[in-house]
Amino acid sequence: MGCVLAIDIGNTRTAYAFLENGEIKAKGHLCDLAPETLRPLFSKRKVDGCVFASVVPKASKQLRSSLKKLCPKLPVKQLTWEAVSQTLPNAITVKGMTPGADRAANAYALHCGGKFPAISIDAGTALTTEILDKSGRFIGGIIIPGARLQWQSLSEKTAQLKDLEYPESTDGLFGNSSESAMRNGIGSVLILGLIDLIKKTEKEVLGAKFKKIVFTGGGAELYHEAVKKSFLKAEYDPDFTLKALNRFFLDEQS
Repeated sequence: MGCVLAIDIGNTRTAYAFLENGEIKAKGHLCDLAPETLRPLFSKRKVDGCVFASVVPKASKQLRSSLKKLCPKLPVKQLTWEAVSQTLPNAITVKGMTPGADRAANAYALHCGGKFPAISIDAGTALTTEILDKSGRFIGGIIIPGARLQWQSLSEKTAQLKDLEYPESTDGLFGNSSESAMRNGIGSVLILGLIDLIKKTEKEVLGAKFKKIVFTGGGAELYHEAVKKSFLKAEYDPDFTLKALNRFFLDEQS
């Protein structure tokens, strides 16, 4: 397989990457999935296949429709929990709504990495974790509102905070103004909560230290910088999900 176009459709943004032999050659973000927006991607290089994951059903349909118009013979694969669960060892019975495609992709990538136990922390619109036990089996994870979503919620629901701009970083544990208290409060609680979650999972659930801890997603670098002081092996890979999509596509083609 030559060049694979991987597309990760999230609630807030859509990322894409061109991968060859497992390496990202170019990447970026898409403002929408209309044919005229996607057409330049195919004019830049020869694409041999496309794989995508989506947490927005309407966007999935739009992408398929656009790809059919642009490249009707292009092999297209969609990564879903149902597809991943065919090969990903599972230690739980999923009740109700199945894990989203982004969570499925990250769990799949952890399993393919072969280092267990393992955990991924994806900081997007929501902050999610996926956990694999010592045998590489998926045992679940958590979903909570991400930092930006929490900030927006406070801004929308409180009269005096509504005009505050979202910060790109925190500068301490507490704040001396409403703005800094809000900024540091959200960041500190999320960071301390992640550290506690990882430690308790190791001690009370797994009975072993994580061999792989990976942070990904648009807001993950901040958390990684804070958490790596407690977990030296923690990695930051902003392209973790896109690489997982590529691996899934190649595995499906083989």
